[in-house]
Amino acid sequence: MIKSDRQDTITIYEATQRSGGLTSSLRQAYFDLSNSRHVITRLFWRDFIAQFRQKILGYFWALLNPILGIISFLFLYSIGVLKPGQGEIPYPLYVLVGTTIWACLPGAMGAVSSGLQSQADLILRTKIPKLALAMSSLAGVFYSIAISMITMMAVFLIMGRWPSLWILAYPLLVLPMVLLGTAIGLMLAVLGTIARDLTPLATQGLSLLMYLTPAVYLHSSIESPTIQFLIKCNPLTYLIDVPRALICLDQANDIPVFLLVIVATMILVVVGLKIFYLLEDLVAERL
Repeated sequence: MIKSDRQDTITIYEATQRSGGLTSSLRQAYFDLSNSRHVITRLFWRDFIAQFRQKILGYFWALLNPILGIISFLFLYSIGVLKPGQGEIPYPLYVLVGTTIWACLPGAMGAVSSGLQSQADLILRTKIPKLALAMSSLAGVFYSIAISMITMMAVFLIMGRWPSLWILAYPLLVLPMVLLGTAIGLMLAVLGTIARDLTPLATQGLSLLMYLTPAVYLHSSIESPTIQFLIKCNPLTYLIDVPRALICLDQANDIPVFLLVIVATMILVVVGLKIFYLLEDLVAERL
């Protein structure tokens, strides 16, 4: 008789893993991300190199993208079609900083929401935490923030102006936008596998919401009292206006509201984590 020394691995799932409160989701997220940090780093470099491979301009696209994003607005402004109003900040700088901050929101949302589907093979073949796979694409967003910071400083110098020292804190100033996009992306990452049209709807919704956010215009230039009221009630207004004013003018109004929106964003992140952990097991069934 031949005896086998093989021992099967038994995975035990505890009932309390997802039944806890919001704080338990935070603890689980910290555990998953800290244990998977090396995997996240490798996935980031793989995706970063792949996005510039077989392109004529190569890595120069990383610096060029923020400039290309504002050319259409500058053209409309130069021919008089776009009338954003007059302010203390030159319009090229105003629209560059505003659109760069805004881009953090759809960028983070898109990266996290599509993270699971783009890593479907790893979900089916490995035991890497799904949160780590969803968040791995977010590293590219932080890289884009660093590149945008360099681009903004170059444009400031070209226009003969100096940004305030707040430019050094730019990653922290836009972090609330990234967290908001992450919170929405976490919910879409699991809900989007159930209803696949949710992510496109959310993307289109953000495109429409941009028109109610003063990223490319001064809200004081809006004549309609109703639209002015909607802009003032829009929390994204403060997530763009306050960092832009600090960077360009070294001072800003509505800082208390800005801090209040940050608190609300943190709460939304925790809620997004909870929804993600409650529904993550449904993802593999629908990939």
